[in-house]
Amino acid sequence: MQMDSVLVFILAMMVAFLIYFIRKMVTGRSSETTTKDWLLYFLIAPLMIAAFLGSFFYAESKGIEEEVTVKWMNIFITAVFVFGYAAKKFWQYHRRWTFWVELGLLVVAHFIALQKLHWQKASYFWLMVVVGLPEMAAVFFLMSLMFGPTAIPQSQDFPE
Repeated sequence: MQMDSVLVFILAMMVAFLIYFIRKMVTGRSSETTTKDWLLYFLIAPLMIAAFLGSFFYAESKGIEEEVTVKWMNIFITAVFVFGYAAKKFWQYHRRWTFWVELGLLVVAHFIALQKLHWQKASYFWLMVVVGLPEMAAVFFLMSLMFGPTAIPQSQDFPE
């Protein structure tokens, strides 16, 4: 039983560091991390681990194949990666209804397209790279078409 708690602690540390480095890359902040940031990382990491483990336990209890669980988990993680970056990049347009419509349609297209793919085995660790990066380029291109330098003037924003 002692070994299990050590393993969970190590997994939590790994996820916390992963969150830290991803956040550092995205925000471009210096490496100085406050105590509040570290506490946030250590709260998020066990929640992420619990969510992933919970999905596996739930799928196993319902008799769902492991491949299906891994498939949907990878599709979800890829969506968070791709559309998280897109939302951050185009966040200045978040008050426009067209931003939310386009982002919503792209998310729906993401899930429809990826669920149609045929999955042969449960080793899809690279899905986020193989599918996510080209998809991110396509999403950025499509969003920049609508919200590029010639985008609709600010008068089209939601009323405050």
